[in-house]
Amino acid sequence: MALLSNTSTYAIRAALEVATQRPVPGEFVSTRKVADDLGVPFAFLTKVLQGLTRSGILLSQRGAGGGVALARAADTITLLDVLAAIGADGVFRDCVLGLPTCSDVTPCALHAAWREQRAQLQALFTKTTLADLAAGTRPTILLDDFSPAVSTNDRRPRTRRTT
Repeated sequence: MALLSNTSTYAIRAALEVATQRPVPGEFVSTRKVADDLGVPFAFLTKVLQGLTRSGILLSQRGAGGGVALARAADTITLLDVLAAIGADGVFRDCVLGLPTCSDVTPCALHAAWREQRAQLQALFTKTTLADLAAGTRPTILLDDFSPAVSTNDRRPRTRRTT
């Protein structure tokens, strides 16, 4: 089971590709080149890029020398921004089993466990920027970044004793 949809994955990969090829905001890269480099169908990618453009993550320009460009610096664009731009941030709200009535009041069988994992995943997507991914780095996720619904016992780092 994939946690993120193909559209979500393509949006992140495309935004990262633009950030890698043209890290300076306003420098355009060919949409066709992005599609070819990612191995993504051009028509599908253009729909994904439209969502990123409408939300202010990317700029687009038609014609020679056009394509797509970062609208702002890569270190200010988080993975959560990218998902929200295409309407895919529901992964941080919706039931992992897809049940419409799942909530804290009427939880599904995985609700409590998913709430904890979702908080960790949301913290990661909130802290990780396109610049982090382009540089091959990961931000440090602090325990305070997790939802208060997660008990401190569940968040305690496990250490291995070496002798």
